[in-house]
Amino acid sequence: MKKWIAVTLVILAVLVAGCAEEKVKPTPTPEEKKETPKEEKATPEKKTPTPTPEKKETPKATPTPKPTPKKVEAKSPVVECTVCHTKSVDYKPHVNGGQLCGNCHGWDPHKIHVGPGTINLDCKVCHGTPPKLVVPKPIEEGRTVCENCHAYPDAVKPSYGNLVNIHLPRGKYCTVCHGTDIAGIHKAADKFVEQ
Repeated sequence: MKKWIAVTLVILAVLVAGCAEEKVKPTPTPEEKKETPKEEKATPEKKTPTPTPEKKETPKATPTPKPTPKKVEAKSPVVECTVCHTKSVDYKPHVNGGQLCGNCHGWDPHKIHVGPGTINLDCKVCHGTPPKLVVPKPIEEGRTVCENCHAYPDAVKPSYGNLVNIHLPRGKYCTVCHGTDIAGIHKAADKFVEQ
């Protein structure tokens, strides 16, 4: 009987040792193969996409914002008429030009001087302060109220309507009123002189 117990113990030891080896080396299951797709082979009908290596993007410079262009009025070319016309300040239409102000600027002084889009003068510049409020009158008979002002450089002194002295120092050249057709201007002037 001792032999029988010894043989049983040996068989039991071999079985226990065999079970221990099975636990150390587990056999792969079909589910575990699905976790590693690289080992699967693609069939001709179905292509497995190959992963592309990650590309490192080069850093791009942040663009500098461009300023919004401002609306700029078209300017007439600068023509130095006074090089030839040295006595332009004496021409009667220039000297008595106050009668022409409204042709370009309009005759309502409030629309020209007060409010948005104007120089926004204070009312007291023309009308004074209470209790001595005044309605401006021309400085001389035959002149306009416009001529009470617009001298250069002090715009609240009388200009007497001399258009050259009013406009040229402020960068408004002859072409503003006369246009840029120099040949046409001279031809018209010649006809005026010939009469």
